[in-house]
Amino acid sequence: MEPDYLKEYNRVVENNPYAAKIGIEILEIRKGYVYARVRKKRDLENIYGDLHGGCLYTIADNMAGIAAGTYGNYVTTINGSIQYLKAGRNTEYIFCRAQVIKPGKTISVVHVEILDDKETLINTAEFAFFHLKEKNDRKSFPDRGNQERQERLA
Repeated sequence: MEPDYLKEYNRVVENNPYAAKIGIEILEIRKGYVYARVRKKRDLENIYGDLHGGCLYTIADNMAGIAAGTYGNYVTTINGSIQYLKAGRNTEYIFCRAQVIKPGKTISVVHVEILDDKETLINTAEFAFFHLKEKNDRKSFPDRGNQERQERLA
């Protein structure tokens, strides 16, 4: 029986004080991919009532890091770039999709999309992560070999 990675990684978010304050909730996770949401609330807004750009960057960075970490290493951000395409307003939730586009031995690259609850694209972002030590716990995903590569290409 496979471990409950969703529960384990939501605990990782809960143990990150800043991510927990924002209220990030992971909805789906698999090797190289994370899908999460955050409820829009007043203390995450800027002066105009939109989600603050720093909040959006934080969500993207955190979820990209978790996606990169699913390959079995602890990771740290070495570079990040976000494109603010639309304001985060008139939505109850924002959703974040983080997909590893280059899993490497020492550096991985992740593409992120942030959408509102109408599936309008709000932001895109790219992050690079340096691999620290290998995880010795269950927070890495089993290698499913060819099946997983086929799914990624589909």
